[in-house]
Amino acid sequence: MAKKISVIIPCYNVTMFVDRCMESLERQTIGIENLEIILINDASKDATLGKLLLWEMKYPENIIVIPLEENIMQGAARNIARQYCTGEYIAYLDADDWILPNAFEKIYRVARQNNADIVNYLSKKTYVEPDEDDPSSKSDKPDRFVEIHNPEERLRFFMGDCPLLRGCWDKLFRRDFVEKYDLRFAEGVFDEESLFTTPAYLHFNRIYLLNEYLHRYYQNPISSTYNLMRDMKRRDDNAKTWEETYLSMKADGSLEENFELAEWFFIINYFIRSLVFATGRGIPYDLEAVKHMQDVVHEWFPNFMENKSLQRRELYREPMKLINVKLDESNFDEYNAKWEEIVRAHPEGL
Repeated sequence: MAKKISVIIPCYNVTMFVDRCMESLERQTIGIENLEIILINDASKDATLGKLLLWEMKYPENIIVIPLEENIMQGAARNIARQYCTGEYIAYLDADDWILPNAFEKIYRVARQNNADIVNYLSKKTYVEPDEDDPSSKSDKPDRFVEIHNPEERLRFFMGDCPLLRGCWDKLFRRDFVEKYDLRFAEGVFDEESLFTTPAYLHFNRIYLLNEYLHRYYQNPISSTYNLMRDMKRRDDNAKTWEETYLSMKADGSLEENFELAEWFFIINYFIRSLVFATGRGIPYDLEAVKHMQDVVHEWFPNFMENKSLQRRELYREPMKLINVKLDESNFDEYNAKWEEIVRAHPEGL
């Protein structure tokens, strides 16, 4: 009998945290017998694999451990794990996070009742352990079910009060939807999720917005992602992912079908957020890298300044102008100073 939900969890050096994550799955009111948990050990250098194998021994009908001999990072690990999924739906967890005991029961119920391609729920950042956590999950906003029938409705949805973020760990995806559009993560980069979630956003027909804080995102200062975010060598990862995302949108036809929205996604995430991200972390781009990104925008979206959705957002008007600045050594310091002003003016990001 097929499981209700396949849960994919990439694991790298998470000895200190993985039991906590697994215990949250063990306590699920939907019943662990209804879960298929796929644990990918991404060539951990600590005792992670041993812990995963103990969990597999405890629940051999529900847990699959995939040991990798070389570290390939989260995106590639998740792509491998998808091949093992047999559940009706797919969920993603990071090994240092956890979910509330009734989470999957609630999420699965609304997914089935509404035949949803995606269920989006809410995540709360935490610095404490589960026994110290506030177990409340309520939000001030009501739940919403949204059906999309055409590109105009999709654009209005995203330009309205849309809670969707580009992460995958606060969503449930119908497995046949993921397989139909071959949704995959970028590989070899840390900011891998946009390649998966952006095409999903351009293809779904039915989404349920479950406005409850059912996921806990643990701010782990020793996690691989936390440290990679401050690594100069990983500075360009977001831009690389978005270049790959553009090619994916172009290949599957969603770029042409949803051009204004796709352009909106790309300009904000590829250029503006890349510069804000790097500047805010003290790993600014060099002159040639910025000029390359400017050239990419002008080649792929030459009329981006005419995008009505972008122009309606005052937040993006000044950063957009910086895409058109002709740069050389004489004005690059001044250019970087303008990004620093933008970061200071928007400490929570753009």
